[in-house]
Amino acid sequence: MFIAELNHLLLVGDDLPTLPDIVFRLHAALDDDAKSDAQIADIIAEDPSLTTRLLRVSNSALYALGSEVTTVLGAMQRIGLRQVRGLCLVLSVVKSFSGGRGGLSHREFWNHCAAVGRIAHLLARRVPDLGPVPADDLYVAGLLHDIGLLILDQYFHEKFKEILEVRELSGDPLSTCEELVIGMGHGEIGGLLLGRWSLPQTIIDCVAAHERPESAPEPHQHAARVVHAAELLASANGAAAEMEDHQGADPLAVVDGLGIGAEQAQPLLAQFSQVREETQALLAS
Repeated sequence: MFIAELNHLLLVGDDLPTLPDIVFRLHAALDDDAKSDAQIADIIAEDPSLTTRLLRVSNSALYALGSEVTTVLGAMQRIGLRQVRGLCLVLSVVKSFSGGRGGLSHREFWNHCAAVGRIAHLLARRVPDLGPVPADDLYVAGLLHDIGLLILDQYFHEKFKEILEVRELSGDPLSTCEELVIGMGHGEIGGLLLGRWSLPQTIIDCVAAHERPESAPEPHQHAARVVHAAELLASANGAAAEMEDHQGADPLAVVDGLGIGAEQAQPLLAQFSQVREETQALLAS
């Protein structure tokens, strides 16, 4: 019954957030070699909210390298085009879901997701054998990994409450309770939404399988493991999602499990401890 209702929502739900037209125009421009950086910047500048957030991020601790950036073009040059693509996509998603109707704390939710995205990006640049998966795709996948929880909270709130009640009574992991109550996990729900938005398949698979990376299609299993590891590491560094069950992971063991050598592990762990503070610029309204 739930799956039928979810499919109906994804197919014809008039009030389901959609990506704004500017996102598709931006992606088309970024894929067009004939478009100049200035033309791409002009597209972004049409959205004042997006522009403000992008400038704030480019001047944050994540990217700040010197003098303050005051133009979209300057922000693009500082952050890089691939990162701008991912940031604009995610900032549009944050804006689309800003008027939540459920009980989930959006501030806590996006704090957690922003940390997972940042850590996934750091990991992806150091994990061996990741294949052709761009690090920026894993940044986006990390940022959107829990978006299925927003769908549950806002559109199936009573079912979501039932899941949380079962979790409280049983002590079972959230994913187990989701399977019991609705027959699927929030990762799969998020993957279905991102499929409707026509996002790259790597991002869809990583989001859908972030709780169980082994369930991802073989070409994307290692990438899904990175997103899963990023969630464990975010939780271990003060950016846990309250309703999920990832506290207590050993950061060094998680990094080692991805094949990252010991010589790179300690510098990485030091960066993770700063991620929560670094990601605040992404969330400021």
